[in-house]
Amino acid sequence: MSLRRILHILVLVMWLFAMSGYAGSFHLNAAGKADKSCHLVIEEGTGFTAEPPYASVEPGQSAVFILRPAQGYEISAAKCRDGVLTRLADGSTRLIVDPVRYSHVITVTTRRLPYQICYHANGGQLLSCNDTGQSPGSDPCIRVFASDTHLRVNTDTGTGLFTREGHTLTGWSTQPDGQGTRTGLGSRVRMPGSGCLDLYAIWEKWTDESLFEYSLLPSGIRIDGWHGQETELVIPEKIGQHKVTSIAERAFAGASCVRIVLPPSLREVGLYAFEGSQVREVVLYDTLYDITDYSFYDCPHLRTIRINAARPPVYSGSYYDTFPDKYDRLLSLADTRKLVLFSGSSTRFGYDSSLMDTALEDYDVVNMGVFAYTNALPQLELIRPLMRKGDILLVSPEFDAAKRQFCTTNAFDEDFFCMIEGNYDLLSLLDISRYSNVLNAFHTFQVRRSGMQEKNYALSPSMFDEDMNPVSSPSYNEYGDYIVPRPDSTDDAPIYGLPVDYTAEAFPLALYIEPANTEYHLFLDRGIRVFFTYAPRNSLALSDTSTPAARARLDRWLRESLIIPVISPLEESLFPGHLLSGTDNHLSDNGVQLRTRRVLRDLQNALGTDNDKEVLDEPAL
Repeated sequence: MSLRRILHILVLVMWLFAMSGYAGSFHLNAAGKADKSCHLVIEEGTGFTAEPPYASVEPGQSAVFILRPAQGYEISAAKCRDGVLTRLADGSTRLIVDPVRYSHVITVTTRRLPYQICYHANGGQLLSCNDTGQSPGSDPCIRVFASDTHLRVNTDTGTGLFTREGHTLTGWSTQPDGQGTRTGLGSRVRMPGSGCLDLYAIWEKWTDESLFEYSLLPSGIRIDGWHGQETELVIPEKIGQHKVTSIAERAFAGASCVRIVLPPSLREVGLYAFEGSQVREVVLYDTLYDITDYSFYDCPHLRTIRINAARPPVYSGSYYDTFPDKYDRLLSLADTRKLVLFSGSSTRFGYDSSLMDTALEDYDVVNMGVFAYTNALPQLELIRPLMRKGDILLVSPEFDAAKRQFCTTNAFDEDFFCMIEGNYDLLSLLDISRYSNVLNAFHTFQVRRSGMQEKNYALSPSMFDEDMNPVSSPSYNEYGDYIVPRPDSTDDAPIYGLPVDYTAEAFPLALYIEPANTEYHLFLDRGIRVFFTYAPRNSLALSDTSTPAARARLDRWLRESLIIPVISPLEESLFPGHLLSGTDNHLSDNGVQLRTRRVLRDLQNALGTDNDKEVLDEPAL
């Protein structure tokens, strides 16, 4: 009989004493004196291990256990009084019992992960370093369990599963000939309702190494030039026994290739490396560190960049990671009538979407708000194709990030890459010829996440609060609202001390209004109804020039110059500080209710006879 089983039996006996009125149990300590303590034992079960498996603490103290699920399982519950389960960044689950009241056995419940993906080597071989328990070359298929923490499932990066001599793995396909639905490495795929999804490795043959000029450096092979005329260029991952790690300046200047695959071994691409080439599409990996827009200087035909994940994600579970989740919800509703709420974090903190969903029963609500200080333009460009005629886009630009929110720039920034790390395929949906600073921003993103803790795709933002502290109940609802309770502030004082300009002069026509109208027009052309409301703001966090008269002029100016209706009065967006929480534009729970009812009233008025629901009254606060 194992020691743990013996302890289990002893604790059961002690538990009977506890149920008879004892808070703990008595035993003799090292000094031979009676010692009162509580003993907790994690009952042995299927699909997990516990660290430690048992603990002894004084009554009223706390006990902490780490529950590690086995492959194919996740922790679902623990039968324990005063026990709280929280999912940790490494995929394990922490159980805290606080306070411990008596000795008892804790029963942990696990469940099998609901999805399986069968990855087919499709001409490749198994790597000896994979943890499948199979020997290299013994089986061309590996089954991997997947969680349902997202509406769609992230695929494996594949670099730790398969290899194929003279080829690079560039993605997965639902068909072995590559003609099925294709997904980038680590990006998301829709799972079937039941059963296993079969995905086949897509391999691309390396371009003949004799066509390259190269040098052997201490860091690996540097490509210095190319003599080929092929339109498809797949740069080898290795030449001889050495990995290709860099591309020299102007190595491919003027090249005729229209599609380029950079290997996962590559770390650096020099300035003007592909200057003046005919390239239209580039495939790269998130192991590439040094690359800038100047690497593809004067490449007017470049339209598509595809990023494959070869590294674990670092932003899983963060608020950045909500964007792929919100996109997945929008994608799932592509064929239904919907209301899409858009701006930055004031939107994810600023609506009760369930209330809106009930009031506007003909529309499914999607809260797409994530982060105001990244360019709204590429986000809107991803949202628009998933909306149809009759849908509603409700925008509420945050004035403290107005340049980004009014689409005044086409420049990418690193925060956008943080937002799509959970599904790099989103980048390939954008025509990057419309944008600047794309690869510069990617480089900054790589620098930023260098050295950060690696996580896994199974983590969901709903498992954590804004500061990445694990939570015991979901922090996001199905609509995309952040729902961690937020009490009113104790006073009305601004948090940041950064006054924002609410004047017409701050929004000149050419710089702000025309770029925004250009983007709104693209939605209107699809028959999508677009409305403008104001983002919430602490009424004391305004510039000295934002007087009541100046605010009235700004409201008139926006109503006259924007091509979409401004449905809300500006003054109602200025909240007393006690109805905000932690910032000058994140509403408290009471603020959310007030704002939601006001916007619903305005939206229902704008829709007119399109909706028969009664206009909601404001709550009494």
